[in-house]
Amino acid sequence: MGRTLVIANQKGGVGKTTTAVNVSACLADLKNRVLLVDIDPQGNATSGLGIDKKGLKASIYDVLINGKDAREVICRTGIENLSLLPSNIDLAGAEVEMVAMMARETLLRRALESVREEYDFILIDTPPSRDVMVTNALMASDFVL
Repeated sequence: MGRTLVIANQKGGVGKTTTAVNVSACLADLKNRVLLVDIDPQGNATSGLGIDKKGLKASIYDVLINGKDAREVICRTGIENLSLLPSNIDLAGAEVEMVAMMARETLLRRALESVREEYDFILIDTPPSRDVMVTNALMASDFVL
């Protein structure tokens, strides 16, 4: 079962995304199966791995809000053993849409359950805040950095 690590800090510009992308790449280089989950609406982890966030057919938004299966959204990257659950600006309005949802704090954890066995490590890159997205990441994780 994959170990999940969330990288979180409410301050921006402290290296969350840089850490998430580089640790993911290093773990993948060590022959681990790695999934990087980008839950920041800025999508910098997504673009940092060479994925065009404007050209996405689906993103983490569709998984959390529209109930799309994570497997259908996960992208391959240019790094062997490293996959990405991408993000884009669509995620910016998700918190408002989550207000009326039951158990909204565990949406990400439930979404990742279906793929958890396929990865040795799942890393989650978070936005610089303490909102429901970060709460979802914390609820889905085994470890916090």
